[in-house]
Amino acid sequence: MKISKFVFMFGVMLFQTLPSIAASSDNEPMDIVANTAALPTRVGGVAAGVLLGCPIAWVRYSVKNYINYTEVSADKVGSKIGGKDNGPTCAVVSLATLPAGVVVGGVQGLYYGTKNAFTHGFNEPFNNESFTLGSLDEK
Repeated sequence: MKISKFVFMFGVMLFQTLPSIAASSDNEPMDIVANTAALPTRVGGVAAGVLLGCPIAWVRYSVKNYINYTEVSADKVGSKIGGKDNGPTCAVVSLATLPAGVVVGGVQGLYYGTKNAFTHGFNEPFNNESFTLGSLDEK
């Protein structure tokens, strides 16, 4: 019973704040109406960007870091026998670089996935950039 009252009060409070959020940009009535009407789509774009973009970014950054760490480590460890061009050297080095790439890629993916969802998902909902499907170059 207490939870339903809380949810109701939270909904009323959120409903009352929607016009003030929309009115913060311009004072023209049609802009206020358009911004208020677009708010659920924008919030949905951010939520979808976080829910789908973070795992996508996690995988993309993990693969990127794994490949980068393997090449760098193979060059350092096996520079006398061919470095990153030598298959057995890359295979041995990848035993250490796979977990490192997954952990670092997971942290980067969580950060950049959330960042892209909030920066691109609100202004341009359901855009490729909000799902971290664009370029992986950090700015």
